[in-house]
Amino acid sequence: MNLLFLIESIVSGLLAGLLSWIFCKDTNPWDLIENFQAGLTAASIFCGFFTGLISALPSIVSERKLKKASTLFLTGFVISFSTTALSSVAYSLCIDSIANAGTIFPKSVIRFFWWLLLSLGLSCSFGFLHGNLKSLCKAIMGITPAFIITGAVIDKPFFNDLNYLYSFLLMGSTLGMGFALAWELLKEGWLDEYIGFGITIRYFLDTEEFSAGSAINNDLTLNNGPDTLFYIMEKDGVHVFELQDREFRACVNNSKFRYRALAEGDKITIGERNLIYHTTRSHAKDSMLELS
Repeated sequence: MNLLFLIESIVSGLLAGLLSWIFCKDTNPWDLIENFQAGLTAASIFCGFFTGLISALPSIVSERKLKKASTLFLTGFVISFSTTALSSVAYSLCIDSIANAGTIFPKSVIRFFWWLLLSLGLSCSFGFLHGNLKSLCKAIMGITPAFIITGAVIDKPFFNDLNYLYSFLLMGSTLGMGFALAWELLKEGWLDEYIGFGITIRYFLDTEEFSAGSAINNDLTLNNGPDTLFYIMEKDGVHVFELQDREFRACVNNSKFRYRALAEGDKITIGERNLIYHTTRSHAKDSMLELS
């Protein structure tokens, strides 16, 4: 478990809760039926802040690229805000249709589906951001339990008399922890960079093409060099390193390659920076060999 990533995720959730409360101080964000417009706005803003901060904060901490972080934040906020708003409208229409048909469900069931729908909407946002179904599924695995468990706590009577700030902070911190745990437990490939003082920066290989270069649209933004220095692509279950610029020095295990399949423990050197490649597929294979 990467402690830095866990802290970043929890802090992102807490900041999302605090900022959402500032914008919606006198609004119950978790009751869409009682006050549709206020609940829709508060829930959408919260999910927008959460997605934006989760995407942007690691960039600020590890790369200190404010322009890149701003772009990531705005993209995440807009996508998540829109997805949550559409999900909330669909939920409200369904509840109204059921009520008009004369069907009565227990309040606990209605609340369960509200938390579940928020989870699906927020998870879809991460799927859109990363451009693959794998990220959506990982987000669901971490976010859904956090929404349902924390939602059950927030729905308790003693929470009704408390300031809404507590519910925002509780939901944000729990979602951040659930998100981080899911991303860590379900990761398949990643790069670790040790920067000293016991701190390791982790870059997850979540997309089909992980890019590194000086352009801000790269997954890993370098301080100098070509716009795109190399790609790490997944092909047939194997991550492949592909160098794009031969003039700028980038090595794998101290040797220069144009194209190379990566294995557990490979060291990618960029100037004075060292990135260690890891994959769970190797760990699983080694475990099976030991058992046999």
